[in-house]
Amino acid sequence: MDVPRGTAALIVFAFGACAGSFVNVVAYRLPRDISIIAPRSFCPSCGHPVPFWVNIPILSYLVLRGRCIACSATIPFRYFLTELALASAAAYLYVNFAPLDALARYVLCAGLFVAALIDYDWRVIPNVITFPGIPLGVLTAWWVMPEVGWKSSLAGVTIGAGFLFVTGEAYLRIRGREGVGMGDVWLLGMVGAFLGWPGALFTLFAGSILGTIGAMAMAVSGEHSPPSHEPLPGATAEVTAGTAEAEGAPRFLQTEIPFGPFLALAAGIFALFQPALAYWYVS
Repeated sequence: MDVPRGTAALIVFAFGACAGSFVNVVAYRLPRDISIIAPRSFCPSCGHPVPFWVNIPILSYLVLRGRCIACSATIPFRYFLTELALASAAAYLYVNFAPLDALARYVLCAGLFVAALIDYDWRVIPNVITFPGIPLGVLTAWWVMPEVGWKSSLAGVTIGAGFLFVTGEAYLRIRGREGVGMGDVWLLGMVGAFLGWPGALFTLFAGSILGTIGAMAMAVSGEHSPPSHEPLPGATAEVTAGTAEAEGAPRFLQTEIPFGPFLALAAGIFALFQPALAYWYVS
């Protein structure tokens, strides 16, 4: 008996929320060189293991009102936001794309979330995400993503990673300091592999706009400052450059802002709405 489409979408939503919970685990543990398999989930504040009955994605955060059941420490709101966003993305992709196409896009969205969260906290994007992501993106674009295809995928890798790399080298030679980190280069290469050259271009330009707006907002509010720690040795990663200017520049321009989260946001938007955006963007 066929499952009603609405019911199936709810099931997919639940699985997407579980995947979002796992993304939070990976984003926390990977740069700290902690196994993503064991130990089981624990509170970052008190280290108390989280009981399985209060580890239900989305619902647990609401029931506990964003606090640890053991020590009452505040649970970052982004945990809830990640679970809700990836659950919603899973349901949307299921409804609007063929199953394997939807799965490929969801894998990209999950990888983008991990990269964005780690880059925001540590100013690095782990190679373990982007390096396998590039060949995986080319294969999925070739086999299960008809809107992309292998030719556009390879062009996306070349244009995305190549443009950022050349831009970064030019900035380094002209200004004498790094303006684009290799983490951003490989991240855009992965995006191009999955979404083709239109996706790479959209991510580059939309990400730049979002990054400029975000940098101004963070600089004015003073909410974001450089990380107080360096990534642990076990987490191989590429450093990403922020928007900080040389010493002596106005304080507004010295605020260091990671570019990866804004690239990830733009890429996620294109992954979800590629058919409509590609028609508007290319035509």
